[in-house]
Amino acid sequence: MTDNRFFTQSQRQELFLRAKGKCQNCSCEISLDDFHADHITPYSLGGKTELSNGQALCRSCNLKKSASLKIDVSNWLPPGFELRKWQEEFLQRCYMSMVQQINKPKEDINAFILHAFPGSGKTLASLLIGAYLKEQGFIERIIVTVPSDFLRDQMEDDARTIGLHLNKKNSCAEGFDGIVTTYAKIGYRNNDSGNMVNAEILRDVCKRYKTLIIADECHHLGERKRWGECFSLAFGNTVARLMTSGTPFRSDRQKLPWVRYYRNQIELSPPHAYSYGYGITKWNTRYCALGDQVVRDVVIKQWNGVVDFTIKEKRDGQLVSAQKVKHKLTDNIDQIYECQFDPVTGERIVDNRRLRKIIKRLRRKACIECGTERHPHGTEYVRNILIAANDQLDECRRSHEWAGGLIICDSIPHADAVAKALKKWTNEDAVVVHSETGDDKRAIKNFKTNRTKNRPKWICAVGKISEGVDIKFLRVGVYLTTIQASLRWTQILGRILRTESDLSHDMQTAYFYQYEDGIDLVPDENGDLSPESVNIKLFAESLMDEKAQFESVVEHDGGNRPPSEGGDRDSIAISAETHSASGKETHHIYDGQRIEIKELEKFKILTAKTGWPPAKLKSFIEKCGEDELRRVL
Repeated sequence: MTDNRFFTQSQRQELFLRAKGKCQNCSCEISLDDFHADHITPYSLGGKTELSNGQALCRSCNLKKSASLKIDVSNWLPPGFELRKWQEEFLQRCYMSMVQQINKPKEDINAFILHAFPGSGKTLASLLIGAYLKEQGFIERIIVTVPSDFLRDQMEDDARTIGLHLNKKNSCAEGFDGIVTTYAKIGYRNNDSGNMVNAEILRDVCKRYKTLIIADECHHLGERKRWGECFSLAFGNTVARLMTSGTPFRSDRQKLPWVRYYRNQIELSPPHAYSYGYGITKWNTRYCALGDQVVRDVVIKQWNGVVDFTIKEKRDGQLVSAQKVKHKLTDNIDQIYECQFDPVTGERIVDNRRLRKIIKRLRRKACIECGTERHPHGTEYVRNILIAANDQLDECRRSHEWAGGLIICDSIPHADAVAKALKKWTNEDAVVVHSETGDDKRAIKNFKTNRTKNRPKWICAVGKISEGVDIKFLRVGVYLTTIQASLRWTQILGRILRTESDLSHDMQTAYFYQYEDGIDLVPDENGDLSPESVNIKLFAESLMDEKAQFESVVEHDGGNRPPSEGGDRDSIAISAETHSASGKETHHIYDGQRIEIKELEKFKILTAKTGWPPAKLKSFIEKCGEDELRRVL
């Protein structure tokens, strides 16, 4: 393919000879093998690739000049659309990172990592950098990889809005700017040969064309997992690489391909990364999703209760032991079932480590039980939380009549049962979405596009909605799953935090209902408490810490389940027989505070008048005073 973006080898030699071996800006000595053939009038501003518009610069001078140029993607934006400040900053940094590396040996190219909180606009930003690089002639093709078929279709639609045409087949056919495919399709193996057919096809595309790879939700790519291995094989010949994620880590601690780490944490510092969190973080002290009002404020409602169950252990189908257990959700199981040591020898004489893991896992499972013979319509906990969440959604719909709610369940049978329980306790229907409904993509699309009050209020899912799906009117979330991974928790929470531009931001507060599990901190190999090892109560508190840091700056400036426990997995089965599980709301987490329900009682009347949640009213009055509240309202 003819390309006039770059000077030819003969043009480079001529520019070097004209410069007499010295940088034409700072006069330092340069060599023929290590100088930059620069456009005097930048190519991006219409400068032609010809000798009269060329000069020889040293690497440092050319990079300084490039850094001062502001890239312009306005011709790619939909009419009336303006970039957010963080997107502009990301585009500039990502562009510089990729252009500086475009001619490096493939093995030396650093991937650019974009971490952007779910719902903040990373899809648009990543597609724009691809469009701009292609327009400037740095790349010839764009390949986007995503986790699911639904997200592949959504990515194709999003690309079309900015004028990019992506083929859903693994082919760079004429008329297309590139390809959008799924990780599963890349890893498809031929049953006869065992070869990774699509990975080889894509690898050949990247050999024939200068290609940018955009790995969307890249945390799916474990370095030593099949998807990660196929991904590395398929795209090892790309000249530019962008890895994006709203939650850039894996719960199994496997590293991601091409991603840089520091002390076992992903490195998100410049120049080859950009981070845009919910609140202020060490990676970005200027912009955050909450501060830019691209996500909603959220009140996290913690529920406690007592779970009464029996742990049953069977070997080869025969019951070998049964232990009755009764605990609050907030009980510290590690403390209650401490290991015991011989005071003289220091040897462990009672080892409760396995028991603790089993109790914590089964306590959560027993709490949310629904659809079983004993609890066909859920435990008391399930009943109460569904009723409370539905009442909250009704309150949201007083001013936001098409607002919706999301319930994330533990399994396909559990999702079906929870939908039936919702109907029984609230008389509300739910759209149920999982892989066995057979029509999940259409059901999601119909729910998403129906902004009327006559649409079912609730959507009930296992995993289909937890990542990437953008339904902006979801306001209430219910966490009815045993999953403890911070990655999944953040994704699920992110589904209810997107904002609708045609509504007042102050009137779009989201509400998230979850159980308040007990303390479960496990130090990693460095002695630090990593995000993967804390419980969901602490995930919530950590998120609110980011919010508190953001507000402090403003004030000053103006899925993975635990493995089955013990021995032979094929012969031992451990389960819970749930007797009862109560549940009631005990705390709200908001603005860095854990607030007891009784402290919020006095704000009920004011909440009804203003539409503000009581936790938000309490926080505002404490910070600004009642007179300021009256003025604002």
